Amino acid sequence: MNSTVELIFTIIGGALTLLTLYGALKANRKFFLSGLCFFSILPIIGESMGYNADKASVHIIVILVFIAQFVLTFPNNIEFGQENTAASKLVGKISLAILVFNIGGIIYIFHLNSGVPARFGYFHIAFSLAIIYIIIKRITGKGPLWVK
Repeated sequence: MNSTVELIFTIIGGALTLLTLYGALKANRKFFLSGLCFFSILPIIGESMGYNADKASVHIIVILVFIAQFVLTFPNNIEFGQENTAASKLVGKISLAILVFNIGGIIYIFHLNSGVPARFGYFHIAFSLAIIYIIIKRITGKGPLWVK
């Protein structure tokens, strides 16, 4: 990846990470999901560039994971309360899936010699911490309606 693309990805990734962290801290579902969703586009683009360069199949796997994260976190205006037990249970499962995706991103960047700059791994750490924060709020019952 050339330095200009890397700089653009860093700026956009940093802004989307901050948006997600802000959404988690302020219990703003739309900001939280928007940051995660649109950040997912960056690894899709980056890994597509990597695949075009070396045709390694690991790039396809990473692309598929982040397509799944994009779909799961796409913000919508659907509101639900605790009385909707199916939606409440799905929130927990989707949260865990997104946490696993981002922990996988951390492992991929820091431990598998992926060639991805470490700063992108730190974005995944921030996302993971934001998701853990939301899960803890959900478990303790102190979170907003959308995390219960």
